[in-house]
Amino acid sequence: MGLGKLRRLVADPAAPGLLRGEIWIDPQVLAEAGFAQGPKGLVDFAAAAGADVCFFSWSEAAAMDARELAALAHRSGLDCALIIDGPFQRLAVRKDLCALLGELAGNPIRFAARLDREMEVIMAMLDRVEDAKIDLVLIGEDVGYSGGLYFAPEFFRSRLLPCYEALLGRFPSDDFAWGWHSDGKVDALLPDLLQCGFRFISLEPECVDLLRFKKTNRSRVCLIGGIRVAWLTAKVFDQELQADCRKEIGVLVREGGLVLSSTCGLYRPEFLPNLKRIYQMLGDVPPSFMSPTEGP
Repeated sequence: MGLGKLRRLVADPAAPGLLRGEIWIDPQVLAEAGFAQGPKGLVDFAAAAGADVCFFSWSEAAAMDARELAALAHRSGLDCALIIDGPFQRLAVRKDLCALLGELAGNPIRFAARLDREMEVIMAMLDRVEDAKIDLVLIGEDVGYSGGLYFAPEFFRSRLLPCYEALLGRFPSDDFAWGWHSDGKVDALLPDLLQCGFRFISLEPECVDLLRFKKTNRSRVCLIGGIRVAWLTAKVFDQELQADCRKEIGVLVREGGLVLSSTCGLYRPEFLPNLKRIYQMLGDVPPSFMSPTEGP
């Protein structure tokens, strides 16, 4: 199989390029939009919406193996991306976050051992991804909120970063591109993530200055994101809002590779009409859209 759209994007992150794809869609949203809940429904939705990438949330309990998921997406002309929870996220989804952070503060050594056990599970999961023709693996690790990180950057560097280094070392980027996602204000971690080797970073535009980050790291990283929550929730998507949306996305695209997506996910059916408007508004992204003469 030749290079897919994501691989072409990451081959030259500084070159203007725009793909579309939502990183998470609530199953009920799929159902209310008339699509089946599950992988087939996700692919059908992405294809109908005009997306380029289909993101699957994948775990050890996945209904289909990685090869089947990749083949399902590729048959519809879509690149295939898997979202796999990172070690901290795997603990967070099973326990109240405040209690989890209290455990971290009270017994950091035991907490680190728990992270190591989660890493063993993730390694075993990724053994099933090799040679599956997956285009992107996105590690989901919500370690921040609008005010900052849930823990000190030093904990991230001493405990989580080595986990990522082990993952990227065991599964080289020749097999698939690596990405990382977190909500919140995570600026302090971004240099470490780039140094680790992540080539796609998914960030909230409400919490991180995406343009500044991309300008600083044009040749090193592609962004996933760029759709603001306010655009999805707007009751009236008028010409002024369209102009603001087009302008902000255009500035990001001119700085290099962008997979246009919300980072909050599609968790309400009423988000769908505005998402479709954004996709349609951008069309095929003619050269004039990315022209430097169209100022920010």
